[in-house]
Amino acid sequence: MAELSALRGGLTRSVDAPRPPDTLSSRPRFTEDQLAIRDLTRRFVRNEIVPHAVAWDQAEAAPAHIWRKLGELGLHGVCAPAELGGSDMGVVAWALVVEELAYGDCAIANQIGGVSFPFVAKLVQHGTERQKQEFLRPVVEGRHYIALLLSEPDVGSDLSNLKTRAVRKGDRWVVDGHKIFISGGSSAGAAILLASTDPSAGKRGLTAFLIKPHMPGYTVLRREKKLGHRIMDICQIALEGLELTDEDVLGPVGDGYRIILEGLDTNRIGVAAQAVGVAQAGYDQALGHARTRKSFGKFLIEHQAIGFLLADMGTRIEAARQLYHHAARLKEEGFSRVKEASMAKLFAAETAEFVCSSALQIFGGAGYLQGSVVEKLYRDQRVLQIYEGTNEVLKMIIQRDLIANGSALS
Repeated sequence: MAELSALRGGLTRSVDAPRPPDTLSSRPRFTEDQLAIRDLTRRFVRNEIVPHAVAWDQAEAAPAHIWRKLGELGLHGVCAPAELGGSDMGVVAWALVVEELAYGDCAIANQIGGVSFPFVAKLVQHGTERQKQEFLRPVVEGRHYIALLLSEPDVGSDLSNLKTRAVRKGDRWVVDGHKIFISGGSSAGAAILLASTDPSAGKRGLTAFLIKPHMPGYTVLRREKKLGHRIMDICQIALEGLELTDEDVLGPVGDGYRIILEGLDTNRIGVAAQAVGVAQAGYDQALGHARTRKSFGKFLIEHQAIGFLLADMGTRIEAARQLYHHAARLKEEGFSRVKEASMAKLFAAETAEFVCSSALQIFGGAGYLQGSVVEKLYRDQRVLQIYEGTNEVLKMIIQRDLIANGSALS
């Protein structure tokens, strides 16, 4: 955070970025601090991530120093209180950071926006002082990242039917179960585990626990091969006789379902910001190519078909950006509007697919080859329509709101 503080006094707003400074999203609707951390993140991403993203994707790993540097810059703790090492800058600043990170690599952005943020938020609200010092501060400082152990082979969006059990035995909780799709499952330093402590109570019988992966009873069954987000491990985890104590319970026993689901609208804002970042990267690649590549004696952008396509791409990106900005402001001002967050994620994720697919088309065969930037972006964006609420679930949420309130307007 020292770098951020030093930059606030003399940081220029004209960063070396493809986006023009007079777009809607750059007008003075943000505080100096919000712009400072956005620009700090942008510089870091363009210098330290963008030049290496394809190579890291092929190696399926990012260097450890990148995660440490993210912590040193204060990006893990944008919403954490100052006494725990954070900057407490709010949801809008955090969302701006997530977009910039996704411009470089969506998996890195998801670790900050989709995993670290809810972990930090839940510990700030529900954690004991011991839990905050032991689990939260190392995350804020970037000493390790974390995992969320939620999904199971038979349970995805409907967490009320979890099969993982935490059984009380004396002064211990003994956990047995099987978790899948766990980001950082083999490399995280801390995790939130959701398990059933009272199967007869359904979702009211779920409890959240804080654990340290690789403790006895925690086994990584396999690291999955996946389409995109390749630098982040996605694992299947077996929990067999994992012993925990009451000090490891996050919040009240039986309150895990509420703890996990609260703030889900904020998580969806983060995914919308990821989608905009990926889409912007794809657009910039396509625009640069169209301005320099000639076909039939003209630059590609001079052909109406390509020029109109780029116009559509840019318009959708700006619309998606305004949607997530709006949802982030509502959240920061205390209006928990699930509909707006759902709309932002739905539209932004669909925009990312349209833009990245169009960028690949503009590149032609060169974009189809492994090792090209647009090929990586095309793979990375696809999961944005799945995690933190599938498109179908989001449409259902929006539909229910329209039925109840009769208007799409905020």
